[in-house]
Formats: sequence, C-alpha cells, structure tokens
Amino acid sequence: MKKGVQKLLKRRRTRFIPLALAALAGLIVVVLIILVINFFTGGAGVALFRTATPTPTITATPTLSPTPAPPTPTQPTPTFTVTPGPSQTPAPVNYTVKEFDTLFDISIQFGVPMEAIRAANNIPADNTITVGQTLIIPQGDIPTTTPSPVPTGLPRGTKIQYKVLLGDSLELIASRFNSTAEDIARQNRRSNRDLNNADLQAGQVITVRIDLVTPTPTSAATPTSAIVVTATATP
Repeated sequence: MKKGVQKLLKRRRTRFIPLALAALAGLIVVVLIILVINFFTGGAGVALFRTATPTPTITATPTLSPTPAPPTPTQPTPTFTVTPGPSQTPAPVNYTVKEFDTLFDISIQFGVPMEAIRAANNIPADNTITVGQTLIIPQGDIPTTTPSPVPTGLPRGTKIQYKVLLGDSLELIASRFNSTAEDIARQNRRSNRDLNNADLQAGQVITVRIDLVTPTPTSAATPTSAIVVTATATP
C-alpha cells in the first residue's frame, strides 16, 4: 500500500510540474505584454514612433508706418510796439559841495554839463564854488542855448510861447523880447498867483508878449529862443 501511495504521488508530481511550468510561462508572457504596452503607450517607445512636430516659423507682419499729419500752419504772432507817452522832466537834485570838490568833478559825477550847473546856480565864469554851498543839479532833457530867432515884423503885443533856458529870469526874458517882468508874471499866472523867478525851470514853456516897451540899445545882441504860437495882442 505504501508503494501505491508513492506511485500516486509521483504520478501527480509528474502532472503538476508541466502545469506549473505552463502557468509560469503564461504569467511571464502576460507580464511581458503589459511591459510592452506600457513602453509604447506611456514610456520611451512613444517617442520612437512620434512624428516630429515642425517648429512654427514666426513671420514678421509688416507694420504700416502712420502717415505723418501735415504740419499745422503757424500764424504769425503780432508784435505790438508800445509807444511811451511824454515823460515828465525829473526834479532837480540838490548837492552840497564838499571839500576838494570842483565844478568839473560834480558835472562828471551827475553827468550834467558844467554850463548847465553854472547857469542853474549863477556861478561866476571862473567856476568858483565853496564848501557847504548847495548847488541845484538840473536833470532830464536840459535845453540847449542854440538860438531860435523870433520872426520879424510881428505886431506889438504878439504872444509867443518861449522855452525857458538855463539861467533865465523874468527880467532877462523881458529884456530879450522888449517886454516887462510884471507882464510875463501876469500872463503866466498859476492858481491866482503870478509867476516868479523861483517858478522858472529849464524847459518850461511860458507866454511872453513882445515889443511892449521901446528897446534899449545894447552893445551886443542877445540870442533868443522862442516859438511863435499866437499873433493877437492888445496894444
């Protein structure tokens, strides 16, 4: 009986081994199939059969340059020239003479001719000035002494407009035009007050009636400067 069991077992073993081998071979085949499928579907094998995708070439699209707008015409800006009105004559400046001052130095300092300072202050011809003396320094447009003769043949008492020169006085003006200082003062009354020598300023225009008195003969004629405006007068 023991031998029969051994034979039965041996027989079963003989049958089992081929089956086991066949099962093992089938398992190996299945594993290989799975590996191959994985290789070609998700592994490196995909790259072997993948068609190279061409790299797109970027073609630059030409950009149209905007056409420049026509230049805007520039309108010329008008230039206005302002014409200043008549300027007022600056007031004279008072200057006190200091030590070592000379009339020439003062004229250079203020830019005023010596003749103008001399005439405005009745300085003698030798230009003598003293320390502490107050001088009137004319300013602005100082009238020149170029004579402008009065037309001849004017009736007695004709009124003229006369521009005061440096160093003028009522008496000096009256002697030039055969008038009187009193009449000139009345003809140029301001605010119910007769004109006086203190009111005279170089460049001032005053009214003078000529030939009111008989002229006195003089050794030399005195140049005059006047502008005739009116020609009616009372004898």
